Amino acid sequence: MTRIVPAMAAVALAAGSGAMAQPLKTVPTVLNPAKAYVLVEYRLRANPYASLPGSRKTMPLDQGLVLARYDRVLGDIRGLGRAKQNSLPAKQSAVEGFRNKPLVKAAESRLFLLELEPDTWVVQGWGNTSFSLGSYAFDLAPGTITDLGVVVAEDDWAEGDRPPTVGSLFKGALLGPFSKRPDVAPIRVRFEPRGPKDIAVPAALPAGRLQSVRFEPDAKFGNYLGGLVNRIEGVNARLKAQSVAVESADPVPEVAATNPATSPPSVAPH
Repeated sequence: MTRIVPAMAAVALAAGSGAMAQPLKTVPTVLNPAKAYVLVEYRLRANPYASLPGSRKTMPLDQGLVLARYDRVLGDIRGLGRAKQNSLPAKQSAVEGFRNKPLVKAAESRLFLLELEPDTWVVQGWGNTSFSLGSYAFDLAPGTITDLGVVVAEDDWAEGDRPPTVGSLFKGALLGPFSKRPDVAPIRVRFEPRGPKDIAVPAALPAGRLQSVRFEPDAKFGNYLGGLVNRIEGVNARLKAQSVAVESADPVPEVAATNPATSPPSVAPH
């Protein structure tokens, strides 16, 4: 069952009291050697109601990754909770929320270039879903460009829950406050390596500074986004995968009963 806590906008970016870095809409002529850069491509989500007249094929990119500076030793977002003592310098932000300012646009994806502070970072969440139950941490070194690859977001539906149909949406609009509340699913994400069909790395970026991300799994922290709680790969998706694995496993072969009178005696260790 998905845990929900009251949404508190002030808490969502509680550690982000400093100015957040802006996504870069052009490749800088010279990269700042004191900063770290992140390249990430978002694959646009399919529109489940694309069959309706006038509907677009994909959903608008109005939510995305929330990144935060992470303390591995204390196990929390810097300046918060267990890592409250590990505060940040003045005018620096611990949280980088999503802003839809892509570097490159394609038909079904968007490429972003972020300029961040060198540090250990964690994928804190997506939109109002916090990955506090287990996420990916990664290091950003000064002067480097770290490619996170292609991020794909999906709803992590619990067993028995399902997205609202077109009919239920119309019914809800007619009944108003008397309608049944629709099921809600947290988001889960996965990262895929950049392939030939994805947006190419801009030629203006120095290839010598580009490196693939090295994720460290199972990073846990407090839920400071004030919304749904999940693991990054999806608690419900993991449960379903485990159930399928158990059902598809080969049955354990039956062991023939032995006759104690004819069986060789066991040898006890000396």
